[in-house]
Amino acid sequence: MVKVKKTKKPTSALNTQSLPFNTEKGQHILKNPGIINAIVEKSALKSTDTVFEVGSGTGNLTVKLLEQSKKVIACEIDPRMVAELKKRVLATPLQTKLEVRNGDVMKAQWPFFDVCVANLPYQISSPFVFKLLLQRPLPS
Repeated sequence: MVKVKKTKKPTSALNTQSLPFNTEKGQHILKNPGIINAIVEKSALKSTDTVFEVGSGTGNLTVKLLEQSKKVIACEIDPRMVAELKKRVLATPLQTKLEVRNGDVMKAQWPFFDVCVANLPYQISSPFVFKLLLQRPLPS
């Protein structure tokens, strides 16, 4: 069997595949379609749901959420990712269903939502969950 050597893509190009990430802040991009589809499926979205998505990145998950819900309010701290996400849905039917907020989710006022989907850096996962639990009453 012949071994194939993988070549690295240049990191200088700025596109959705090669944006330089700040890994010290836990930044990463969700790209695996199987995982994305599983997240959407487990979210059990209805066509009437407003989704609060935290850590939208370049929008791989966002697009799938938009296809299944009434509206997605995406919160992303990195302005470069916000620009990529907006560009991704520009001039598509999904554009009207997307609201993008650029900022720190832990400092921002949260909107009303039916479902929260988050792709968080590990460092803020516990504080985020506590804030989420205080945001809305638990179901009876």
